[in-house]
Amino acid sequence: MSLASYPAVTVTAVAMSQEREDLRGIARVQWSAPHGGLEESSIEDVIRWLEHGGGIAYVGEPDGRRGPRIRAVGQSMQRYIRSNPDDETADALLTLPRIDSATPPDRRSRSRRAARQPGWLWPTARRARPAM
Repeated sequence: MSLASYPAVTVTAVAMSQEREDLRGIARVQWSAPHGGLEESSIEDVIRWLEHGGGIAYVGEPDGRRGPRIRAVGQSMQRYIRSNPDDETADALLTLPRIDSATPPDRRSRSRRAARQPGWLWPTARRARPAM
């Protein structure tokens, strides 16, 4: 499901970029929908959803409770998320478990991806001639 399908989610884990280990280094988040199941979204999608989609996100506590609310902050291209408006170093997002890599695996098959490229021609199978 898409992040836009939910009015509120709980963030359960984060993936950090390789350059930074602070709030500005969060590249992706793993979130839990109200009806269960885990999904991942890029930080850009989360910020867009928080600002323009009317969504609400919370930090997930280790015991399963809902923690502090997450907000998008920063200037233009330097947008990031945080849950503690007073102290970035004590933000609950930094205590969440880490997702291994900051780039999601490409789950699409190569043939489908290639089919969307300009100039791609679908191979046409030749029919066998009936035996006489």
